[in-house]
Amino acid sequence: MALMGGLLTVTAFFLWGVRVAAGQREALEALDAMLSLLRELSARLSHRKEGLKGIFAAYRHPLLESYGFLPLLREHDGREYPALWEAALERLPLPSEALPHLQALGSSLGRLPFGAQTEQLSLCITLLEGVQKSLKTGAFQKRKSTVALWTLGGLLVALLLL
Repeated sequence: MALMGGLLTVTAFFLWGVRVAAGQREALEALDAMLSLLRELSARLSHRKEGLKGIFAAYRHPLLESYGFLPLLREHDGREYPALWEAALERLPLPSEALPHLQALGSSLGRLPFGAQTEQLSLCITLLEGVQKSLKTGAFQKRKSTVALWTLGGLLVALLLL
């Protein structure tokens, strides 16, 4: 019976480690989705001079849709994009390193002329690409290590309980 309890403890810790590692992967996927959106925003603002409301209405991305990020931006008239952007960011599982850059962009969203807005977007894209690069470096190994660490922690707890 004690062996079964130990096995269940190790399994629970292993599954928790898998969940933590999946959260790291989700954060990287959310960052990729935001970079895609920002690149599209920049292109449409600089080349077509479209308004934000039209861009958000036309843009589609499965991940941003599933978390409710784009639907939140679409359902309002667009006068308060900074507040909407902030609320929409809270719905995404973004890495903490990316949030300050996205929040800084959101505070000026829709309040600057086209040229200044595209410069702000370019700066944000550059900064987020740096964050993305640092997260991708060793991301697989980090996820593997996370699962192994949680599994070993479960083994330690199981041994202490036996």
